[in-house]
Amino acid sequence: MSPRSPQEYGFAIRYQGHWGVRLRLRAGELQITVTESDRSPIDIALLDRTVSVAPGESCTLTLPGER
Repeated sequence: MSPRSPQEYGFAIRYQGHWGVRLRLRAGELQITVTESDRSPIDIALLDRTVSVAPGESCTLTLPGER
């Protein structure tokens, strides 16, 4: 019997003064959630695109090669 790898990875980080920025990696996509605060949005760059995720919002990006 071979061990199965998890279908999803997730963790939270502190970034640019934001506490609890959640990252979730699933097959072919990355979800970023920024907890509600009075801080500025976080810019996320992935190869040819950049998205801005404001506090209290989430964004799901399709990873390269998975389109």
